[in-house]
Amino acid sequence: MQASAAGTCALVLGGVAASGGEAHAREADQRQDGDGAAYGFLVALARCSGCGRCVEACRKENDLSDDTPDRRTVSSFKRRRGRSFFISTSCMHCEDPSCMKVCPAGAISKDAHGIVKVNPDVCIGCKYCFQACPYEVPKYNSVSMDKCDCCQGSGVAIGEDPYCVRACKFGALQFGPLDELMELTNHSAVPVAQANGPSCLVLGTEK
Repeated sequence: MQASAAGTCALVLGGVAASGGEAHAREADQRQDGDGAAYGFLVALARCSGCGRCVEACRKENDLSDDTPDRRTVSSFKRRRGRSFFISTSCMHCEDPSCMKVCPAGAISKDAHGIVKVNPDVCIGCKYCFQACPYEVPKYNSVSMDKCDCCQGSGVAIGEDPYCVRACKFGALQFGPLDELMELTNHSAVPVAQANGPSCLVLGTEK
């Protein structure tokens, strides 16, 4: 059964995520072909207010059409102690992306920094990628599959903050090389889940 982003986060916060040691070991493996480091997101749970500014900025700055679903989602959940928290997630830009493996048209690719992208001019809308993705990320408009590309399609260069990160007023979202994000948290962050090696780290999970 596929896990939604919200369901996956619930598993992480319930203690099913990789341990800090496993996360550190994965960090050493998160290098893609070429000279560049693997990039990804860091989400600080204690700082996310659930305001949705990241979702709004993503839609506006990427000029998403009315029939294009949100690329980023803010999910709410409760910890075991009952307090509500929020988490903002998008495409996980997996180390081993199932979507790319199953695409019969070759519309999905991964660049030297690990950013997984879709070419709408090549996509045939077969929805194989949605069926294969363990996070239910791929969404569709009237033209093709659509998902987060870290705003590169809108002119944001690698190393610059995507618009969702720029919009976050509380510092809950950060973007950069995964090894640097791990260093920033003293290796206390963990991957949001385990399937496919997602390039999304979470800070503030329950033990």
